[in-house]
Amino acid sequence: MDVDVHVGSSQESLHDTLSRRSLRNRTLLSDKSSLRFRPNPVPLSTRSKSHARGASDDSLRKKVQKHAGSHPTPKPHSERDARVRELKSRALTIPSTGKTPATVRQRMVMQMVYDEITPYPDEAWVAQLGIMIQREYHQVKNWFSNQRQKDARDSRQSPQPSASSNLESSLCKITCDGRDMRIRASALDVCAADGWSDTFFDEVVMIHNFRLLAKQSQDEARAALLGSPVGTMDLPHTPSRLS
Repeated sequence: MDVDVHVGSSQESLHDTLSRRSLRNRTLLSDKSSLRFRPNPVPLSTRSKSHARGASDDSLRKKVQKHAGSHPTPKPHSERDARVRELKSRALTIPSTGKTPATVRQRMVMQMVYDEITPYPDEAWVAQLGIMIQREYHQVKNWFSNQRQKDARDSRQSPQPSASSNLESSLCKITCDGRDMRIRASALDVCAADGWSDTFFDEVVMIHNFRLLAKQSQDEARAALLGSPVGTMDLPHTPSRLS
C-alpha cells in the first residue's frame, strides 16, 4: 500500500515537473517570438498625412534646386582679365604729371598708335602704352579722347572732307585676344587681322619707342661734338612707319 502511494506520488511529481518545464518552454518561445516586437499598426489617416508631407518636402526641394540652377555661380575671370588688371594697376601707379603736357617722345609714340594702329585703344593697350612711355593711365586715355575730339572738330571746319572726317567707317573690326577691336587699314597692311594681339602691340610700341630713344641719343652725341647742347626731348615729329 505504501509502495503504491509512493509510485503515485512519483508519477504525480514527474507530471508536475514536465508540466512546469513545458510551461517554461512555452514562455521562452513566446518571449522570443517576433509577435512581441511587431509594431503597432499606423492609422490610415496618419499614414496619408506623412506621405503628403514627404511629397511636399520633395516638391520644395525640387523648387530650391531649380531656383539655384537658374542662377549659376559666376565663372572666375579669365587669365587675360587678370593680366589686364595687373597692367592697369601698374599704369595707375605711375606718378601723374598733372596738367604738364606729354614730352615730345611720349607724344610721338601715342601719335604713332593713333595714326597707324587705332584711335580707340582699349584699357589693355592704354595700360601697355602708359607703362612703355612712363605716363599715367588716365593721362594716356585722356590724350586719345582729346585727339579724337580735335580731329572731329577740324573735320567739321574743313571745307574738304578728309580721312578723319569719316573715322568710324574707315576702321576695320578684328578679334584680338578674344575681344573686338577697331584698327586702321594701315595696321592690317603690316600684320594680318589674326596676327594682332596684346603681345604684338607691345612689341610694336617698344620698337618705335626704342627708335626714338636711339635717335635722341644720336642727337645728343652730335650736339656734344658740335658744342651746341640740345634738349633731351627736342625731337622733331616725323611720320613713322611700323615696318
